[in-house]
Amino acid sequence: MKKLIDCQYWKEYQGMNGWLMFCSAGAFAKKFQVDEAEKIGCTKEQRATCKKTMEINMGYSLLPEIVEADASQKKEKVKDAVTAPGKSA
Repeated sequence: MKKLIDCQYWKEYQGMNGWLMFCSAGAFAKKFQVDEAEKIGCTKEQRATCKKTMEINMGYSLLPEIVEADASQKKEKVKDAVTAPGKSA
């Protein structure tokens, strides 16, 4: 069966009480930067469609958080990557 929403994070399966349809990125509290979200098709319009589908199907919805890219966070990640685990800087 073709999926209702074409997305790598969209899951659909037949449960004991009917169909379950949900966004696995939202279910696992995934965060996407704006450019990454647009690249995978997680636009404002698509998110509204996903939200409506989940609310009709399950009564609630969980969507991934979209965050702005922050330069200071990128610098911290690079700084943390320099030191190996278990080694002091």
